[in-house]
Amino acid sequence: MSAPAALGSQKIGGPRTPLASGLSWLPCALAAFIAEVAVIYLIGSSPEGRAWVPVLLFAAHLLLVPFLIRNLSFWGARMILVGLGLNLIVMAANGGLMPVAPSAVEAIGKHNLHELRLGDPIPRTKNVLLEPDQTRAQWLSDVIVLPIPRPYRRAVSVGDLVVFGGVAATFVEVTRRYRQTRPAR
Repeated sequence: MSAPAALGSQKIGGPRTPLASGLSWLPCALAAFIAEVAVIYLIGSSPEGRAWVPVLLFAAHLLLVPFLIRNLSFWGARMILVGLGLNLIVMAANGGLMPVAPSAVEAIGKHNLHELRLGDPIPRTKNVLLEPDQTRAQWLSDVIVLPIPRPYRRAVSVGDLVVFGGVAATFVEVTRRYRQTRPAR
């Protein structure tokens, strides 16, 4: 039996866990998360590795696709897939990184805008600094600055918001399925 077939036939968690209520291939999602963190914080922090970040970041995002396809019975997974698609479109259209405007970087306050140059990747992020008029599919980029206190303030994209909504919906769906399939005590 092939590894994907073996993974697909197994549910994560035992018979009394919420994940046994239908969420499959969770290791794919975990691998995508670990890969993205490694690309941004390990590979992207070295001068030699920065050139590889756009390609590897795109590949890390694609690792999530098998998990999402396997779990299309969850509306939340469908939402995550749509949000991921929106993010990948704008990233692919702008050289593999998520564009963010100087005004958003300034509003967030984590990086000194005077130390950054237009067109350069922003260290330890998935972003590239671009003016809105230089950004393809600008409305899909990180243009929404969340109104939360610093240092937690972030710029997010429409795709990010769809992904966040999908994660919340998936959590609710897993919880409901667990309650429906849980044996009576």
